[in-house]
Amino acid sequence: MILFLYGNDDFRSSEKLAEIKNEFLEKDSLGAGLAVFDFEEGAKESDVADVLSSGGLFSSKKLVVVKNLLVDGKTEEQANILEILEKKNSISKDEDLVLVFWVKGMPRKNGKLFKFISSIGRSEIFEKLTGSVLEKWISQRVEKMGGKISIEAVRRMVAYVGDDLFQTNSEIEKLACYSRKISEKDVDLLVRAKAQSNIFETVEALGAGDKKLALNLLHQQLEKGDDPFYIFSMYVYQFRNLLKIAGLYFSGLSNEYAIAKETKLHPFVVKKGLAQVRMMDIKKIKNIYRNLAEIDLKVKTGKIDIIVALDKFVAEL
Repeated sequence: MILFLYGNDDFRSSEKLAEIKNEFLEKDSLGAGLAVFDFEEGAKESDVADVLSSGGLFSSKKLVVVKNLLVDGKTEEQANILEILEKKNSISKDEDLVLVFWVKGMPRKNGKLFKFISSIGRSEIFEKLTGSVLEKWISQRVEKMGGKISIEAVRRMVAYVGDDLFQTNSEIEKLACYSRKISEKDVDLLVRAKAQSNIFETVEALGAGDKKLALNLLHQQLEKGDDPFYIFSMYVYQFRNLLKIAGLYFSGLSNEYAIAKETKLHPFVVKKGLAQVRMMDIKKIKNIYRNLAEIDLKVKTGKIDIIVALDKFVAEL
C-alpha cells in the first residue's frame, strides 16, 4: 500500500503521519519493521531502495516513511525512486508493506514522481483551514481536551493567531489547563497574539490621532524582534482591508456579516475594521494606502531604510 500525504497544513499532515506510525507500533512494539527517511535531513535514495528490496529481519510487516523527497530530494534521487516503484509495481498491492510519502508543504504537481505516486497511491491533501471549517476544528480540538469554548472566543483566537495550527494547538492546550469553559476574556488574557493584533491597535491609535501610542506600539514590535518588512506588509494588509470595508460602509452597507460575506473577510476582522473606519473617512484611508504604496516603492529601490520608513509613516499621518 502506498499513501501520499502533502499540503500546506503541515500540522494536520504531521498528525496524520504520527497516527499511522503509532498504529503500526502498537503491533510492532520494537519498531523492527519501521524505517523513516527524511530528505530534508540528508537521507539517501539508496537506503530507501535497500529497505524496499529487503525483507524484515524481525517483522514481516513494514512501514516505510519517505519524507520530503519531492521537495528536498535531487532530481536524480527522485528519478531513481520512481524507477524502483515502476519496476516493483507490486508495492502498491503488498499487504505487508505500507509506504508513506510525506511532504512538508505543496510539491510541484507536474513532476513525474508526483504524478506516478498520485496515480497508484492513496493521496490525502491537507489544505489550510479557513472560515467556519477552522472554527469547527478549534471547537473540536478543545472538546478533545475535555473543555468547551464559546464561538466568540473561537473567533477571537482566529483573529489573533490566524491559520497557524501549531500555535493554535499550543494556545488551546494552555487555555484548557486554565479553564474548562473558555471565554473571550480567557483568550485575551492568555493567547499570545501575533503581530496582526498589534496592527489593530496601531491603526486604532492612528485613527484616533494618537501618534505617540502608535509609535510606541511600533517600537514594541521592533524591540520584540518582529521583522520590520513583515510589520510593513501587515500595515498594507490592514489598510487594504479597511479600504474594502470602507467602500461598502460608506455606500450604505453597515451589517458586519453582510460586509464579511462580500469582502470574504472574517466577521471579527470586519467588526474591528468597522470601528476603525468610523473614526476615518474614506478619503483619509485612500491617502494612507497611497502613502504605503509610495513607501513600498522607495524601500524596494533602496531610497529609504524600512525602519525609518515605518517611523515616518506613523509620525507624518
